[in-house]
Amino acid sequence: MKKLLITLFSVFSMANVNAATLTADTGWSSFLFDGTGSSWSETFTFTITETSTLTVTDAFLSGDIFEVFSDGTSLGRTSTPTSFDQQTFSNYDAAAADSRWSTGIWAFLAGTYTISGISFDSPFDYGRAALKLDTGVSAVPVPAALFLFAPALLGLLGLRRKAVATA
Repeated sequence: MKKLLITLFSVFSMANVNAATLTADTGWSSFLFDGTGSSWSETFTFTITETSTLTVTDAFLSGDIFEVFSDGTSLGRTSTPTSFDQQTFSNYDAAAADSRWSTGIWAFLAGTYTISGISFDSPFDYGRAALKLDTGVSAVPVPAALFLFAPALLGLLGLRRKAVATA
């Protein structure tokens, strides 16, 4: 029931949200939010021509969790912080790498997108967070994936040879 109410609230409250263009590979774009269930102060639109990743992270005061939407469809939530830290922290790169702050990363194919979000859970009545778009990022580097795949394939071939030899 809570999830339904939060989703309905976010849809109705997006009428008052500002739109901003998110430019790839230019760093973090911040947004504000009120307490639990509130929409972000901005929606972000972007067009990409190659695979890219979107990173959303909390900062300022830890403890906030966001539900992120692409064109009105939920992408999911950012991570649950491992602890609450009330220090003022505005280094988004460090926050994204620190488990005390909530972070989520999503891959996008070429296209045009509109990103919005809500504060799914917040121990405070307000906050600040940010997102960034990085292009040319592969979810799994192909050379690394091949090196991981090769031993598994050899193991399966070995099992098959053993099964054929015993038959």
